[in-house]
Amino acid sequence: LQLQAVVLVSLFGFISLMFILLVLATPILFKVKKCRFTSHLMSHMRWIGIYTFIFALIHVLLVLNFFFAWDIVTAMQDQYRFIGGIAFLILAAMAATSNDAAVRKIGRNWKRLHRLVYIALLLVIIHSFNIGQIFAKELWIKAAVAIIAVIIVVWKLYKRIKKKTSSPEPAQI
Repeated sequence: LQLQAVVLVSLFGFISLMFILLVLATPILFKVKKCRFTSHLMSHMRWIGIYTFIFALIHVLLVLNFFFAWDIVTAMQDQYRFIGGIAFLILAAMAATSNDAAVRKIGRNWKRLHRLVYIALLLVIIHSFNIGQIFAKELWIKAAVAIIAVIIVVWKLYKRIKKKTSSPEPAQI
């Protein structure tokens, strides 16, 4: 049972990480290559984000069930599990506000809240690189995840800086 538990926990943790990368990479993929697939991803980004949370929830529930007998306090005593817990809470807040009613109620702060996904990504990477049992033990996977994450963050920062510096010229009278 222990090996099966490790495999399940690792699998759902890794899928969560991959889905965070996918949801963040989707606008970039759409910008680079507009096709039916990337259009489909763009139109379903909200659901991809919700599935990210669901996979993370399954991961957390499996960890608590198999390794900590539902003792959350003991589970959170490890710094890397605590970091993963913070990332999970961010994903939970994002999933809870990924509906039209929340967007209307929160207003412009909705976008600010959802930018926390970058913090969640960093925390998940730290968490998985330090306590991942299967997928995150492979150096090439760590390198690939790190490279993809850096590309996503650099692309987003570049777009944000470019948007701020390219203000429209004042109208001529």
